[in-house]
Amino acid sequence: MFNNNSVSISVSDDESNDLNRIRARTRRKRKKLSHRTTYELPRHVLRLFVRYWVVLVFLLAVVLLVFESTRIGIKSSVLKNPDSSGKESPSKKNEGNLNRLDPTTKVIGGVRQRCLKLLPPEELEHLDILERKDSGTPVKRVVYLTDADVSMGEMKAVRGHDLVRETVSLHCGFFNENGGFRISDKDKRFMQTCEVVVSTCAFGGGDNLYEPIGMSKASSQKVCYVAFWDEVTLATQEAEGHKIDENDHIGKWRIVIVKDLPFTDQRLNGKIPKMLAHRLFPDAKYSIWVDSKSQFRRDPLGVLDALLWRTNSVLAISEHGARSSVYDEAKAVVKKHKATPEEVEVQINQYRHDKLPEDKRFNGKKALSEASVIVREHTPLTNLFMCLWFNEVVRFTSRDQLSFPYVLWRLKVLKNINMFPVCTRKDLVNSIGHLETPLCISYSSPIMLTRIIFLIAVATAFLVVLLLALFSPVPDYDPPGSFFSFSLYVQQTHTPSSSYSSRRSSQHIAQPHSHGGGKGALIFRRTLTEGPENNSRIVGKAEGFIIPHEDFANSDFNVIYLTLETPEYTGSVSIRSRDMAHKLKEVMEVVGGTGAFAFARGIAMFNEIDDHEEEAVTTYRVKLLLRFPHTSHVDPQ
Repeated sequence: MFNNNSVSISVSDDESNDLNRIRARTRRKRKKLSHRTTYELPRHVLRLFVRYWVVLVFLLAVVLLVFESTRIGIKSSVLKNPDSSGKESPSKKNEGNLNRLDPTTKVIGGVRQRCLKLLPPEELEHLDILERKDSGTPVKRVVYLTDADVSMGEMKAVRGHDLVRETVSLHCGFFNENGGFRISDKDKRFMQTCEVVVSTCAFGGGDNLYEPIGMSKASSQKVCYVAFWDEVTLATQEAEGHKIDENDHIGKWRIVIVKDLPFTDQRLNGKIPKMLAHRLFPDAKYSIWVDSKSQFRRDPLGVLDALLWRTNSVLAISEHGARSSVYDEAKAVVKKHKATPEEVEVQINQYRHDKLPEDKRFNGKKALSEASVIVREHTPLTNLFMCLWFNEVVRFTSRDQLSFPYVLWRLKVLKNINMFPVCTRKDLVNSIGHLETPLCISYSSPIMLTRIIFLIAVATAFLVVLLLALFSPVPDYDPPGSFFSFSLYVQQTHTPSSSYSSRRSSQHIAQPHSHGGGKGALIFRRTLTEGPENNSRIVGKAEGFIIPHEDFANSDFNVIYLTLETPEYTGSVSIRSRDMAHKLKEVMEVVGGTGAFAFARGIAMFNEIDDHEEEAVTTYRVKLLLRFPHTSHVDPQ
């Protein structure tokens, strides 16, 4: 093929072993077929991957989105409906604690004693609210600043010596009338009648409301039980059948609905009724705070007598059961994902800068509190302490265990505090545990937040890929149908040349060879025409480099390039011409292309259609059957 008018670079002049070369070439071809069979499956898989990689990306993205959505959905349903999961929730495990009145005891000096020493029931019935005299503390009055008080630039932070003045002015929540935590006038009037109050809260849905037990008849008449709910909790509880009666009660609890919560973090919203009871109940003398995870099971007046009056204390709070150092607690908070490492680090660095001791103890007991139960008298000094504690919680993290030792250390004049042990707390309440997170907390943990962010990122990436696939510009040429077939003609005009100098002056002119004759490297450059006639419209050119010698017949250098330059198509087709048999008809493999024929695959059939020795003209018809990566395979047969 292309045996006329080609530059011949002699490779071997030995013509005596033609038959051996043909046999060797035949054997090599069988090996070549075997080699192709070995790698045909991987190559086919690779072609399929190249063709359908976008589909694979879409499928993987969809599977990932469904998987993550399902996990988040299952997590949410388990949190809201613990019974639907295979594992029991903490509250389910502790349901047996409900309505238990048996005392908690411990062994002291070989004798088992009750942790909380209450008066006998008959004495509790006659117990009255103790009227305290002036305790002699240096703080006599606390003024709560509002925006009106500081409108003239008189805002000052309470620091150092300001803490022990007779009259202390400071911020203590409710800075602005429009600041949120709105309560109806009806509820405010009720709250102003309370002298002793037991309170809890439930914001953002969550735990159920546990009925208090163990109170005497006298306490039932003298003590207010108030539960603060928001509208989300109200809707949740009503959906579960817990209806508020016409007196705004559910059992003993008076339900106070709070609107316009000031913080996005429900944990911070929960600190308002927990720490600022003196502001919500301005006429109350005593208050008892109980976390929503617990059921209060003792007589309130008896608790005040046991923890405050008999110990001459103004504040009683449950100490931490596991740790006593605020710095150890900070590590535990980060480890349990209760707060981010960054915000904890800021708080702890400030406390180190202020030289807060590593292991601070108060009156020989732990200064680190668990703070699920707080019993206190509403005195100016305790009110000041609770305001400072609240401000510290708002200033840093909402983990009040971290800020309690710091505020207690700063306010050195507050000494009559009862840090009661864990066994006393267990006697005060039945611990049920949280259904999901504490009712005053409705935030996503960092792990869940990470999953949500990851899901959003995957969804965004999926949409970006989809939009790119839909709206990206497409190639100028898109072959119609599943394959593209057309024919061209290679025109070879013989120009006689008897010397090597003529060959050097024109590389596309060479000495003719017969089909079985010379064995050399054939470098050719020919014209492509639209029709078989030599004067037909020129549409491109054919160029190539062929070494038919047995040692080079399978070389990858043996390539024919058909280049088209027409208004319809501009580009080239690469044809592998290895192992040519020099037949009048050759079937070769199309291995690639450029321009309009980019990534083309298929076959090229060369057929000699005219051979006139008198005119020295040989014309070849080239029929191309092409397919492209985005089309299905078509058998050219």
